[in-house]
Order: sequence, then structure tokens, then C-alpha cells
Amino acid sequence: MASAHQQPNFPPQPHLIIPNQKPQIIPVKAGFMGEQGTGKTSSAALFAVALSKLHHAGAPVHVTDPELGWQYLDPVIFEREGVKLVQYTVPTFAAMLQDIKRAEREGACVWAVELGKIWIEIIRTLQKQKPNTWGMELRAMWDDFVAQFLNSKLHCLVLGRIQDVIEQVVNEDGKVQDVKVGEGMKAGGAKNNFGYEPNLVIRMSLEHKPRTRKGKLFVDEGRVIHRAVIAKDRTWALNGQVFRWADRDGYRRGDFKYVWESLAPHFAAAQRTRKFITLDAAATSASIIEPEGSNSEWYAERNRRDVLIAEISASLDMNFGGRKSDEVHVRLAASDLIFGVKSKEAAAALSIDKLERGLAILHAFERIPEKNRGSREAVLLQVHDAIVAYDTAGEPISDDDIPF
Repeated sequence: MASAHQQPNFPPQPHLIIPNQKPQIIPVKAGFMGEQGTGKTSSAALFAVALSKLHHAGAPVHVTDPELGWQYLDPVIFEREGVKLVQYTVPTFAAMLQDIKRAEREGACVWAVELGKIWIEIIRTLQKQKPNTWGMELRAMWDDFVAQFLNSKLHCLVLGRIQDVIEQVVNEDGKVQDVKVGEGMKAGGAKNNFGYEPNLVIRMSLEHKPRTRKGKLFVDEGRVIHRAVIAKDRTWALNGQVFRWADRDGYRRGDFKYVWESLAPHFAAAQRTRKFITLDAAATSASIIEPEGSNSEWYAERNRRDVLIAEISASLDMNFGGRKSDEVHVRLAASDLIFGVKSKEAAAALSIDKLERGLAILHAFERIPEKNRGSREAVLLQVHDAIVAYDTAGEPISDDDIPF
């Protein structure tokens, strides 16, 4: 038994934190999206300053900002809080990838990026340099950025303009109409939407609060309110919540608290995971994707699928183009006849056999010397004839039909 002056010799507990050893801070991956002027940049800057001051002893904040907005926040917010802001302004995708690496090397705690101009730049560059394969190149390059974004030990904030996600559907009256099915950031991947990658997504908008004086409402006066809707929170700490941050005529030290106090529950929930898991993109690439000229069956099949999808998309646009309601209706009906699905996106998910069959039918339709486009029924009848001709012949698609 231990004496009154001795402590029992308990075995070490694995969950205890070793004295003087700082626990690892789990980085926040957040996206701010909204229309111009809704407060994306200011809100992200205040969040970045809060992270620096409260959890990283005032470490620098780095930003890739081709839109040149953060320079105005430097003397207003960052200098007053004693936080160094390093701003990069080269509006290219290649420069952005180097910016995040430099931020890591130079001891930053937060890296932020305005994605709009960079997304436009990489699309234009690839369309010019890789006109036939730019879509595949873009997906591969974007996946590399996503891995870098997720694997960085920095807090990473992405800012982008918002866009509606639109799908064409046929209503009960048989008319084609555009339907909004969601919202996303104008950047990222095949669907132009960076909303999936961040763990926290904040949708910004504006409200106007009119002034009331002696019971009379003055609509043209009053305050601008920045409305922040939590569109996604993987920690579930803030899902669906709405915050309102009043516009201010100046900044006083510590004012970052208004944004921080709203978003802090997400940071706290992330810290409770106590681990930072990274995406092992290199291992995936090395084990599956083989260099050009490889005999890998998987690689050859993937390459064939990509080319088939590109050819089908081009053929559908060429044979059934047009944006008028009746033209879109014909395209959807023709796709349904050929592939059993209406959209090009759904067709892309079909098996290679079905893709090859569909492309052969489209090519057979193209070879009809004098097409009757007088009515929807006439066009679809010719599509049906092309289907019957191919299925009767029963011949597999030839490599001459696919421009490898």
C-alpha cells in the first residue's frame, strides 16, 4: 500500500495527453459560395483571422486571389489583428498549386483561394492545347488539386460564385423545361461544382433591413445583412442552420468573433475526431493507371470508354442539336430509343457494349442520305430504322467508327 506521501503506481493511460505536447489541430476545409457582393471574401477573411489568432498564435494567412479583393482587407483586418497576410495574384491553375505548397513551407496556418478566374483559365488553356481530350485532362488535373486540398495540413478555404444546377425534364404536358435541382460553386470536376469536396459549405446571400423611425418605415435606409446558410456540414454540428452578420461601417479588434462564434461548433466537432486522414492519391494512381502504350486491360477499357462517350456526345449534338423546346424533345426521345436513357450523363454510365451499340446506331443515322426532319415522328421513325438495321446485321462496332 502506498504511504500518505506516495502516489499509487498506476499504469500509463493511452488516452491521456502528454504534458507540454500540443494536440494535433484538425484542419478545416470550408467553402464560401454566393453571388458577387454577398460577403464571401470578408466572411472568409474573418474566419481565417479567427483561426490564426485563437488557435495558431497569430500565424500567417496566405491567399491566392486573382480577383484582387483581399488587399483591401489587409490594413482593415489583418494588420489590426497582427496577422501577416501573404497574397498571390497569378490567375492560373498551375500557379495555384504552387501557392498552397509555398504556404505550407512558409508556416501559414490558413490558405484561401478565389476559384472563379482560375477555373476559367484552366478550361480555356486545355481547350486550346488539348482540343480533343481537354475534358479528360481537366478531370485528372482537378482530381490532383482536390487531393492536395484535402491532404494539406493547413486550414483551406475556397471561395466561388454560385450557379444553379439545371436539368431538362419533360413535364406532364409533354413539354421540355429547365428545372433547377440544386446549387453549386462555379468550379470543379465534370459537373462544374466544388460543393462536394469541402467539409463545410456556406451559402452567402444578402438581406436588407429597412430603418424604422417614429413608427414609419424607410425602405431606402437601413442596414445590409449578410445571410449565411450552412449548405453542408459533415460533422453535423451546423447542418441547416442560418446565421446573419450585419454589415459594419468599420472594423474594431476582435470583431472576427461575430463570424467565428457562428462557425466555431464545426471546428470543435472536427477536433473531436482527433485524427487527420489523408487521401492516398499517389498509391491509387500507381496501382491502376499505367503509362501510355501499356497492355493493361483496365487502362485500355477506360480509354475506349472515354472516347466512346466523347463521340456519342458529339454525335447527339450534331444530329439532334438545337435549344428550342421541340428540338430538345426530339433529342431526348431519340436518346431514349437508342440507349434507354434520356440524358448524355446517364448514357455515359452504361456498359461499353451498350455504348458501342448506341454509337453504331448514331453513325447509321448519320449515313441516311436524305433525312426527313419535317416532324418529331418522322425523325424518330428514321432512328428506329437505324436501330433495326444495326440489330438485324448484328455486327459489332468496328475500330473505324472510333477515332483512337
